[in-house]
Amino acid sequence: MTDEFLVRYMALAMVATAKSAVPALIMAAVVGFIIAMFQGVTQIQDQSLPLTIKIIAVGALLLFFGAGLASPVFVLADEAFRVFPTASR
Repeated sequence: MTDEFLVRYMALAMVATAKSAVPALIMAAVVGFIIAMFQGVTQIQDQSLPLTIKIIAVGALLLFFGAGLASPVFVLADEAFRVFPTASR
């Protein structure tokens, strides 16, 4: 197993992880911004409101698009397990 091989798979793993995590992070940021604006306009001081709505929004995103978001990770894992026996010699 060479260093180039490991660096290549680590880079691919970071890209696959980013592809899976970025949509949920963007959803949480957008929902948090909208709720913050709503709380600023209405002067609601509830601390649990933004967290609850973010959890619901990200949960719905993962429920509807979770399979598509996880597919880059599954593809990379399948490829890594297929190549591992020959690469470890």
